[in-house]
Amino acid sequence: MSARPNQRNIKWVEGLRGVTSALVIVTHISRAFDYPLFWPSDNDHDAPRLLQLPYLRLPWQGRIGVPIFAFLTGFVCAYKPLKLAYQQGNAPAALKSVARSAFRRPPRLILPALIATFISFVLSVLGGYKAANRCDSFWVRFDAPDDIPFGENIKRLFGSALSTWTNTENQYDRHQWAMRPLLIGAFQVYIVLAATIGMRFKYRILVHVLLITYWWMNVNALTETFGAMLALGTLIAELAQHRPTQNFISSHQRLLTFVVAPLLLLLGGFVGSYPAEHEDWMGWSRILHHWIVDPVGDRSRGSVIVPKGSDVYRRTSAFFIMCTATSLFIAPVLQQLLSHRLLIWLGHHSFAVYLVHGTILRTVGIWIVYGITGEPWEPAGKNEDGSPREQVWLKPKGRPAKMIAILVFTTLTYIAAWAWMKYVDTACARATQWLENKVFDDEDGEGKAGLAEKGYAQLPNGNGNGAVPRLHEGERTQPPP
Repeated sequence: MSARPNQRNIKWVEGLRGVTSALVIVTHISRAFDYPLFWPSDNDHDAPRLLQLPYLRLPWQGRIGVPIFAFLTGFVCAYKPLKLAYQQGNAPAALKSVARSAFRRPPRLILPALIATFISFVLSVLGGYKAANRCDSFWVRFDAPDDIPFGENIKRLFGSALSTWTNTENQYDRHQWAMRPLLIGAFQVYIVLAATIGMRFKYRILVHVLLITYWWMNVNALTETFGAMLALGTLIAELAQHRPTQNFISSHQRLLTFVVAPLLLLLGGFVGSYPAEHEDWMGWSRILHHWIVDPVGDRSRGSVIVPKGSDVYRRTSAFFIMCTATSLFIAPVLQQLLSHRLLIWLGHHSFAVYLVHGTILRTVGIWIVYGITGEPWEPAGKNEDGSPREQVWLKPKGRPAKMIAILVFTTLTYIAAWAWMKYVDTACARATQWLENKVFDDEDGEGKAGLAEKGYAQLPNGNGNGAVPRLHEGERTQPPP
């Protein structure tokens, strides 16, 4: 049976977004309460725990959430304009869709991020991060804003609101570091769409492949996390509109679903399991290091997967995302699994989860494990005999407290995400829509206000330069070419 691109199931995109938001939560839980999960074992002479084994370690060790969001950004930003241009044959409508999407993207990201930053600022002023500043988890201490006087807190608020979008630094919510590159990445997609909208299919595909290759071979920071993933999303959105590609997938569904996709997932999952530290502690991680990171043994060169000079941990995770995205594209059964209504609900709330989970973890989650007051506390300094006194950080209450904290934190996060989408995100969407209606002309063409600005229309209130002038014989209705 031939595939119909216009009837393709793309609900899996929302489901994948929901899974990704859950992955972000679990990796930050492991960072806060069980950091050795990022290692291949707890030390160099003990056997690994179950969750430290290859494949099973993927959700906990992190590094895959943001690249998936980048891939989804590339796919979602490209899908509708491509559908307008190549299924409905309406390139002008596609370009207008790109223009409106480009206009909506900044306020739809910036407004919610500002509100989340302000909430964290209020908690900082009220002393909500005192326990987080004093706990024995370095990652939590680094993420939590320091306790400073109110006036300096005000200055830091305005500074963070700006620096989030200039250098990715937000001291009230460091998880917002990805917002700026995702915003820039969306515009990267819009530029590519506008530049290639009139090309023939094979040349557009060539552009996407060249962009993926360029970003992959570029060893600057985060090129594999954003540039390559965005281009991959645009490529798959393009192929999702291509009838011959969909017919090929339908004709070879068994082979692709039960052979090719599992092999890709096995290969990508093994590479993506590369540990964040201490890769020399386990045999499997030593083998992986030799294969893809240091094949010669003298650090003189890398590999195709991890070029020399690139970020090893992000490269391995990005390779896993590439294999996973390709598997999802060629295996409709995986798309159906991700189209479950629970995953779609999680996906609908994913942006809210991303914005609120860090604040809840550093307050309520840490309060349960370390106490609300942050006491007893004695700052580092000198002992009575003049000897230096090292800082002693607060210790956790125990494993039961951590389990309770994880349960309460996860529940509160999704309740807060639901409320955020119902009230905050809805208000931001209305504000963005109002602004879009004010800025853009009518959907069906240039409206009266747009014509009046050019001096060709009479506004209802009588302002303007009068009605459109009558043409004299021989005059053009349009400017000459």
